[in-house]
Amino acid sequence: MTKLSIIIPVYNIEAYISKCLNSILNQSFKDFEVICVNDGSSDGSLAELQKCRDERVIIIDKKNEGSGVARNSALAVARGEYIFFVDGDDWIEENSLQKMIDEANRLKTDILIFGGLSYYEGKGQNGGYSANKLPKKYLNKVFSAEDIKKDVFKFPSTAWTKLYRRDFLQKNDIKFQEIKVGQDQLPFFHSMITAERIAILPENLYCYRKNRAGSAMTVKKKKNFSPIYVFYAVEEVLKKTDKLNDYKDIFVKKYFSKATSWLGKFQDDLKQEYFAEYSKLLSHVQSEYCLYKNFNPTIKDGYWMLKVKTILV
Repeated sequence: MTKLSIIIPVYNIEAYISKCLNSILNQSFKDFEVICVNDGSSDGSLAELQKCRDERVIIIDKKNEGSGVARNSALAVARGEYIFFVDGDDWIEENSLQKMIDEANRLKTDILIFGGLSYYEGKGQNGGYSANKLPKKYLNKVFSAEDIKKDVFKFPSTAWTKLYRRDFLQKNDIKFQEIKVGQDQLPFFHSMITAERIAILPENLYCYRKNRAGSAMTVKKKKNFSPIYVFYAVEEVLKKTDKLNDYKDIFVKKYFSKATSWLGKFQDDLKQEYFAEYSKLLSHVQSEYCLYKNFNPTIKDGYWMLKVKTILV
């Protein structure tokens, strides 16, 4: 069996995918497959993938449905003992794979968490996801979901700062949400509330390209309902796993706050539609969880006004 499956969703990153692949294929660790899912790219991304002659690289070409669907498609055919997600415009540090595998093998982890550095084109790097920001009280130990109930959101929610054991993902039916933005929130939360063996490798192994033109993460105005969809999906997982009572307060505050902040950043021509769905979510939170009872956001509230109202309530 292949030791590691590396999953890369690819969408219109013609200028970056070669650097990503080279950083993987030149690693000292060699026992892996790379599943690249071309998600209906309209540029030369597929041609760039096809230039790669390494037999470990598997290309799936499909219509555009978003990175969540792309990752799930790759998960369905992955053969590795471990799963590592990489975004196609990013890259990994030298010898990263060997370090991940050695530590996961040693500690027999369901999830191994490590750090990464953000890179801004023309500005260099910063430590947005660096290892020194991981909670220090969990260093040098193996811990479980039960141990971190109050601290689950102190860990990065990114898919690419973790090495997963594949049979753990399969056993718990952990998959990515099929939405435009925030696809990794659901698998992050689902995995962190079910894992029995989690550990931290306190090194920066991943390099995250932060301000690429065309990236969904660089869009200033919001124009989809992703945080609302995330809220309901996480709620459903908590009900299915019978963990709603354990996490209801922290999950509501985390994901409802996100939906609220988006209201203050939403694209003007779609804001009325978002506000209608957001208002339904607010009513749901008030009736089901008895939270935000006196919260009175309006469609005209800006980001900072919503921040103030949230803090006050």
